[in-house]
Amino acid sequence: MIRTGWYELPGGSGPFDLRRGDRVLHGGRWTTVVDLYSPGSSGRGRVLHLDNGRLQLLRPLERVPTYRRTPRD
Repeated sequence: MIRTGWYELPGGSGPFDLRRGDRVLHGGRWTTVVDLYSPGSSGRGRVLHLDNGRLQLLRPLERVPTYRRTPRD
């Protein structure tokens, strides 16, 4: 089963937090999140390290379409 929704940074109303292995829409293509980092010294937002080698910064209040596979029961 695939669960779809919007990721929002903590404090938002998104249905789930983004984590490694989730797929996000980046540049019109779905890519996998390899890792997440806090940017610089401010720590505000998250830098997504994607499997296509790109980095994407998500600031507070920004959202990105996301889906993840849920484990079978």
